[in-house]
Amino acid sequence: MSEAKVSRQSGVVQCRQGARRSAGATHPGYRREQNEDAYWADEQRGVWVVADGLGGHHAGELASKTVVEEIQHSSATDRHYEQALRKAHTLLLGDEHCTANMGSTAVVLAEEGDYFRIYWVGDSRAYLWTPDGGNGELSQLTNDHSYVQMLMDSGAINSEEAASHPNRHVITRCIGGSANPNLEIDRVSYQWAAGQKLLLCSDGLCTEVPNEKIAQILAENADNHRAVDLLIGAALDAGGRDNITVQIIDAPPQAPALRPTPDSAAVHNKPLSGQFQRLSKRTFAALLVLAAVTMAVIGLPKLL
Repeated sequence: MSEAKVSRQSGVVQCRQGARRSAGATHPGYRREQNEDAYWADEQRGVWVVADGLGGHHAGELASKTVVEEIQHSSATDRHYEQALRKAHTLLLGDEHCTANMGSTAVVLAEEGDYFRIYWVGDSRAYLWTPDGGNGELSQLTNDHSYVQMLMDSGAINSEEAASHPNRHVITRCIGGSANPNLEIDRVSYQWAAGQKLLLCSDGLCTEVPNEKIAQILAENADNHRAVDLLIGAALDAGGRDNITVQIIDAPPQAPALRPTPDSAAVHNKPLSGQFQRLSKRTFAALLVLAAVTMAVIGLPKLL
């Protein structure tokens, strides 16, 4: 796959102005009529966001745009990003044009000095890449709010089975999308180390490109703009079945040197796997039935 192939895709929208540490781009893919993804970055304020709309037609586009606008407003005022996501949720639920399955996923990176925090809802992801010889180490910092992730956390299926599962596009949590006024937002917090990169993406990247390929592209391309182009090109080469959005962010200049054994998260949500390990098979089966019924009611399957 060549970078030239990516540059010929008229659907690529990339933001370069004023960016020094980061780069981002979005592409509608080959099978969608419009791009329902949205992204935004402000290096000066230290905030980045990727949102993946769902609902079809212009519904998803409106939903992801609403999420980005609320993050933009929050970055210029109080920097309370959880509240911004909840505000977007309320706005979408109150929109007269909102349909039952209109919503958006979101992943937000907020930076404070050499620390950063990730907020997310749905299956848009954040990865941390750390240089460690070869292609480095790529770690997923977020866990998907999806039906397939629930099955994986329970041990019912493995990662290979998840990749081809018929319900792999069904999410269990999103901004908007239901009559539920409450929105659960997960978050993690870490300290940067020199040489690290953060990758934010919609599922149009991570469902098409394996982690090994992502790590290789990050390791071999110090220029974030080129790495973004190559990642989108890899997703297109793999089929481009969904909208694809990618942001790559370098560690800040003041980040401390990488330690031989990286520090654990300063603040980390409890992993789902630990919760499900304590459940009996009967209890877990009941939860799956409840989840299936809930998803049928609130209409959260992402359109293919």
